[in-house]
Amino acid sequence: MKKVVAALLTALFATVAMAQTPAPSAPAKAEAHKAVKKAVHKKAVHKKMEKKVEKKEMKKEEKKAQ
Repeated sequence: MKKVVAALLTALFATVAMAQTPAPSAPAKAEAHKAVKKAVHKKAVHKKMEKKVEKKEMKKEEKKAQ
């Protein structure tokens, strides 16, 4: 009987110890980094496209002025 109780208590303490350890957060950090990098890239591409459109509009206006 003592062995059964000892085994149950050991299992209980092992379960409690495992439940208190934090889960690895490396994948979450990597995912957040990807999202930020994607947003920054998207913003840079958007600015680049805006500059191209502005240049085209300026060229059109210059041709009209001539």
